[in-house]
Amino acid sequence: MDDTSKATAKALPELDRETNRPGAKNQGSSSSFVAYMDDGPATTPASKPQSENLTNSAKALDRWFAERQKSKGPPRLLEIPNEALISSAGPINLTGNLTLVMEDGSVSYANHISLCRCGASKSKPSCDEHHLDVEFLNSGRILQASDVQHSERPCKITLSFIKDGPVTFRGRLRLHNNLGQECVKQRGSLCRCGQSASKPFCDGSHEKIGFRTGR
Repeated sequence: MDDTSKATAKALPELDRETNRPGAKNQGSSSSFVAYMDDGPATTPASKPQSENLTNSAKALDRWFAERQKSKGPPRLLEIPNEALISSAGPINLTGNLTLVMEDGSVSYANHISLCRCGASKSKPSCDEHHLDVEFLNSGRILQASDVQHSERPCKITLSFIKDGPVTFRGRLRLHNNLGQECVKQRGSLCRCGQSASKPFCDGSHEKIGFRTGR
C-alpha cells in the first residue's frame, strides 16, 4: 500500500464514526439550518470552481458556508438532502453536506461541487468544461434501481477520491437527471474516467484504459 492509500485509509475510520452523529438545533441564529460540531480536524472548505456559473441559491449557500468557516471549526449541517444531478454531456453536480477525502488523505468540506465525469478536466476532481472540447456525449441516464428510500432528513456524505480511479461515496445520496430518472444509494462508486458502460457508476474501465487523475 503506497503512502497516499495509507493516508486515505487512516482518515476514513474517523469519518465513519461521525456519520450518524445527531445534530443539535442552532439556538443562536434565526436561520433554518441544523447545527452540529465535529471532533474531526479543522479544515477549510473546498474550493468552488466556476463560481461565476452558479445559481443565486448556490452562491448564497456558498456564502453561508464560508461565513460558518470563519471560526476555523468544522462546518454546520445544512438542512438539505444530499443530491447529485447527472447532467447531460456534463459533470455531476453535487449538493449537500459533503465531506471530501482527497487522494493524499487530506479532508475538506463543501456544500457544492461539480465533479468531472468525462476524464478530461485539467483541474480534477472538479469540472473545467473540457467535456465540451472532447465532445463527451453521455445523456446522463440512470439505469440502476434504488437501494434505500429517499429521505429529506439532512445527513453527511463522505466522498473519497481514489487515485487513478473513481470517487466512492458513503451516505444517503439521491442521484437524478433531467430525464426524470432517479435512484437513491447508501454507497457506491462514480465513474470519472468517462469510459464506464454503466455511467454514472464505475465499472472498472479506468483500469483498462490506464486512467490517470494526475494533472
